[in-house]
Amino acid sequence: MLDKMREGAQGATAKIIIVVIILSFTLAGVSSYLGGSNVAVAVVVNGEEISKASVDQAYQNERSRLEQQYGEQFALLAATPDFNQKIRQQATQTVISERLLTQAINDMGLRIGDEQVKQEMRKMPEFQVDGKFNNEQYLSLLRRASYTPAQFSESVKQDLARRQLLTMVLGSEFSLPMEVAQANRLQAQKRVARVLTVKASDFAETDPLSEQEISTYYNNNSQLFQTAEQVSVDYVVLDGSLLADQVMVSDADLEKYYDLHASDYQRSEKRKVAHILVLGDNNAAKEKAQVILAELEKGADFAQLAAEKSEDSYSAENNGELDWFERGVMDPAFDEAAFELTKEEPLSGVVKSQFGYHIIKLVDIQESKTLPLSEVKAQVEDAAKQDKMNELYYDLYQRLSEVAFEMPDNLDEAAKVLGVDIEHSELFSAAEAPELLADDAVLKVVFDSAFREDRMNSEPIELAENKAIVVHINDYQAVALKPLADVSEQIIELLQAEKAQENTEQFVKSLMGKLNAQESIEKLLTEKKLAFSSPLTFTRNDSELDYRVMQSVFKLAKPTAQQATYDWVTTTTGDYALIELNSVQELDPELSNGDDIQQIEQRLERLFSESTYQALSMALMANADIKYAAE
Repeated sequence: MLDKMREGAQGATAKIIIVVIILSFTLAGVSSYLGGSNVAVAVVVNGEEISKASVDQAYQNERSRLEQQYGEQFALLAATPDFNQKIRQQATQTVISERLLTQAINDMGLRIGDEQVKQEMRKMPEFQVDGKFNNEQYLSLLRRASYTPAQFSESVKQDLARRQLLTMVLGSEFSLPMEVAQANRLQAQKRVARVLTVKASDFAETDPLSEQEISTYYNNNSQLFQTAEQVSVDYVVLDGSLLADQVMVSDADLEKYYDLHASDYQRSEKRKVAHILVLGDNNAAKEKAQVILAELEKGADFAQLAAEKSEDSYSAENNGELDWFERGVMDPAFDEAAFELTKEEPLSGVVKSQFGYHIIKLVDIQESKTLPLSEVKAQVEDAAKQDKMNELYYDLYQRLSEVAFEMPDNLDEAAKVLGVDIEHSELFSAAEAPELLADDAVLKVVFDSAFREDRMNSEPIELAENKAIVVHINDYQAVALKPLADVSEQIIELLQAEKAQENTEQFVKSLMGKLNAQESIEKLLTEKKLAFSSPLTFTRNDSELDYRVMQSVFKLAKPTAQQATYDWVTTTTGDYALIELNSVQELDPELSNGDDIQQIEQRLERLFSESTYQALSMALMANADIKYAAE
């Protein structure tokens, strides 16, 4: 159970839950470019098609996640037999699970109101400027992702409905005190075991493979030796950041811009205050500060008390006074109190900050004011120039859009409008696109079969703020099976690795058979020059050990004084480990810290939620009509 708790945020099912909860629109931009009636279908779920390229993208995402997780070990992991096939299967199941969940939401009739959708979008930080929803930012990002507001609104609505379903299913989980205590004991448990590592490379066969074996493997696993569909494109780029040389700003332009945006060039209000500080975070410190405040309220001199009683030695030497400061610079509580003071009521109460207790006195105020143009000329010039560059960009964008549509057969006229050269790419797949063309919105267009067949210019596609691209298909290569001659060496390596795995597994199972029958394995180990490790003490927090070995150690039944217990696993590097569990050390640590209790409760609830989600997913899967492309 504890292993599952630890894996709660890393396990495959938890990943699915997280993927479901994360805004679905972030994934839809990728998967939708592969959807539609003219693309290859990978699977049909209850009559709804899922494109092959949607699965391909999920597969690439999973590979990238594993590569980040395992780092340098990933190459070893990826070299194991059937690795790619297993990852693809997992990606396919993830996509199917997401579709089934969406269908379940529709079947249950869960609905989200338009007002909820609006509120959700307004809270999204991607659409905010200076902490507030910005409609221009919102529309710009939608254009870049090739979304209409209606499409995006619908995707947010679906995401909120998913959250609603997951809250219904998972939000009622709780843990009992005895479960928390049991989990705490299990967490503290230690296990002593010996590990026998058996490397697959030691069991490689030296006999050459026959041509028939290679050919049979090639025919039976042809999906492993396919080239992805590829395109090459011509394109022109409109980059607003490169327009500076085409823009001139006169003094009249500066004055006009300054007059229109004067509110942007204000000096913030500043305050000068004095304070008396009593260090500490206890009642004694607070009472001391209250006594000082009482003296001030009776007319005592602030500067004198600051010099005598303030524990901020630096300001005490200067009548308690601090330097001028703007709002937001000081400790939040101190800041708020200082800016609430007025000339009529210049003295604060006792103010608690991270440093202790303060009494604050207002000394002076510099009101906010608009700065003269002479003081902010450089900033105004930059802003005015950027404003003109934006105007020029939007003008070029409009002209580019018109000419790309009016002269759709090539990009010659579009290049003339922008004054740039036409760029050309080599053939590339969706997973290995050049950096500039790897944008989801671009991939959605260039891998769309209708666009490819029309052989016309695209509309301008926004890559970033003030940066757009127009693409034109130059060449296309469909998915194809690589010639046997080109992959024979790869097949030989795969077959040799498979046979080495089979031989190693057979050897390990023979050892397990003898151990379970309480027979000696020393002779077999000596022949292979193998030996168990010295006894190792395992705790559940060991992060440097192979996690599959760790899981096996803590899943094994307790041994007796006369008989150890055994298990074997394949490691993350593709080798084999035979585990001999010798003893279990039971501990019963005190559980009195509230934070520790809460942490275990949260882990248990996450575990229970994962189990509930698994049950839901399995139920949906069991009752679904799923047809794969091969069928």
